[in-house]
Amino acid sequence: SSGINAEYGDDTGEVWFGEHTERKMVDWLVDNIPTTASVVDLGTGNGHLLAELVEEGFTNLTGVDYSASSVALARAVNEGNSVNFFCRDILEPVASSAERFDVCVDKGTYDAISLSATSSKDRVRYKTGLLSLLSPSPSARFLLASVNWTVSELREFFTDIFEVEEVLPTKQFTFGGVTGQDVSIIAFRHLSPQTGS
Repeated sequence: SSGINAEYGDDTGEVWFGEHTERKMVDWLVDNIPTTASVVDLGTGNGHLLAELVEEGFTNLTGVDYSASSVALARAVNEGNSVNFFCRDILEPVASSAERFDVCVDKGTYDAISLSATSSKDRVRYKTGLLSLLSPSPSARFLLASVNWTVSELREFFTDIFEVEEVLPTKQFTFGGVTGQDVSIIAFRHLSPQTGS
């Protein structure tokens, strides 16, 4: 984006988990999802990921965040782009099937929810809210990046509603004899509600 506006200047805010993580997510979406698919960014923050998807030709993009000031910044960052932004709590299920998306993307929101004092309850509410936003089609996808959870922990938590389509490679490190990743990025495929697989 060129200069944002008088209120924000050129400050677009932080790119959570770094630009390398965001780029991996964008590249996966470009390689695997039609540019006409409806994509929602959960906890969009400054909307930077959606601005990157606009650059890649995606045309049906939405960002949601519970913070009105984040939504205002995202709108400023995406000024001139045809991206929709809404202020809403994703822990609350959506009643309207018209608000369903082909792809849900999360880069840090699940992590933030996991750190709350009511995290065990809120993580279940997150999953319910996610399902209410995601199309029930088996072609629906959920792309998640986490720095707080391992791939195996995420797989275990979401296995009742998703199957792992791909674990994106990220930087690895070893600490105390255990090898881990700096960030876990998983592309999940929605399980078919009719068959459970």
